[in-house]
Amino acid sequence: MFLVILLLFIQLTKLNAIIPFDGIIHRSSDGSSYAFLSSPRIGGHASFIEQLTPSGTLAVAWFTGGEKEPNCSIAVSLLEFGSQQFTPGVVVSQRVNYSNQNPVLFWDNETQILHLYHTSQVAHGSENTSQIWHVQSKDRGATWSTPEPFYTLPGAYDRHRIIPSFDGNELIFLCYNSTSAPYSFILRLSLEMSIVTRTDINQSVYLIQPTVIRLNNTSKLRAFFRDKRAVWIYYADSDDDGLNWTIPKPTYLPNNDAAIVAYTLKSGAVIMSFDNHNGTQQPRSPLTVALSYDNGITWPYHRDIQIHDDDNDTYVGEYSYPSLIQSFWKGSDDNDVHLVHTYDRETIKYRRFNEKWIKQGK
Repeated sequence: MFLVILLLFIQLTKLNAIIPFDGIIHRSSDGSSYAFLSSPRIGGHASFIEQLTPSGTLAVAWFTGGEKEPNCSIAVSLLEFGSQQFTPGVVVSQRVNYSNQNPVLFWDNETQILHLYHTSQVAHGSENTSQIWHVQSKDRGATWSTPEPFYTLPGAYDRHRIIPSFDGNELIFLCYNSTSAPYSFILRLSLEMSIVTRTDINQSVYLIQPTVIRLNNTSKLRAFFRDKRAVWIYYADSDDDGLNWTIPKPTYLPNNDAAIVAYTLKSGAVIMSFDNHNGTQQPRSPLTVALSYDNGITWPYHRDIQIHDDDNDTYVGEYSYPSLIQSFWKGSDDNDVHLVHTYDRETIKYRRFNEKWIKQGK
């Protein structure tokens, strides 16, 4: 009897050993750093990270509340340069009876405005009702404007980073349409953030959430896609800055119908983060980072950054929807990579590491 009581006590103690979602950055034994962000509502998913210049502040946005629920809103947390704690997440965009998801941040260094785009769909309704909405902050994330519609094509979704065009005269915003046969498209924006043109990506049905890199500082782009069929990460190329695209081809990296992200580091290496398995079975684990030195054709270095077995207190095992950026701190260029991802749909986890750290992985 005593043994039964002891085992029950141990189990209850384990369940109550809740990870503090307080935004404090800790050093891990593997040489990386991490923090669990504080979410204003129960639940967190689909985070995005951006850096503000010249201050170096990191801004993280995600949706908080239940996916497709009327309480699903956009939250933002900030990490000031030199700080070791993210600010508590605050809701910056919400609509009554709508579910707001997939935030994308864009820092305009000329105007010093932080733009935030996100989807908004009828709560409990189909993704076909989604539109892209916009809010902005003129005081580095302290206060935000009232949400307004930006792109109202039914089913429109965003996910990834807005990049400047090669000539610097426009911005390239990669989006997708979440219909019964979803596909990807590009919105070209003026520097004033208004829509100029739209271009569909050829034969991209079931290939969504494109994440794009620029090749060798030229007008050539390479986009990588999430595969709704849950087999491979795909890619397509454009030689004319996104106006025309090749037919997408599979890479040899697996995809489980979950978001991926690609980014070019200052060294010229391309970093990719993804769930390293195909098929739609749970858990969405491990979450992996990989390095390529030929613009995403081969990936010789891999390191898992979150594995389901890492945390025995969790049973969901969803480590997904990564977003990342490389540091460009003013006067302190450490070249670190800052990555955020979904942590069991409970909150957002922040990770900090560098290129060498990835190569040291097994």
